[in-house]
Amino acid sequence: MSIGQGTLRVTFAYPAFTRLYRTSSPRLQVDGVEQPVRTWGTHTIAVGAGPHRVRAWVVPDSGTDFGVAEEAVVVEFGARTELSYRAPHFHGAHGRIKVLALSGT
Repeated sequence: MSIGQGTLRVTFAYPAFTRLYRTSSPRLQVDGVEQPVRTWGTHTIAVGAGPHRVRAWVVPDSGTDFGVAEEAVVVEFGARTELSYRAPHFHGAHGRIKVLALSGT
């Protein structure tokens, strides 16, 4: 498998009216490799077709990382798999990853 046979499109969101997230940023790993994600919003990552393990969490400016969520996903050849990561309401709680859609590119 070569990189670029498919894509993961991940949208990072956090609860409204929560000050903690103004000074924090999300992180993303695909198959144990950290990806270049440092801002909230939507990011597209090129990946090889096949199964992948996705892990996301929150890194505050100070304190301990939190909000870990993991999900197994499959990316089809030439397709995009869309995911959403929702940070938790409370520090120390787990986040949530949902598979939203699979589509051709």
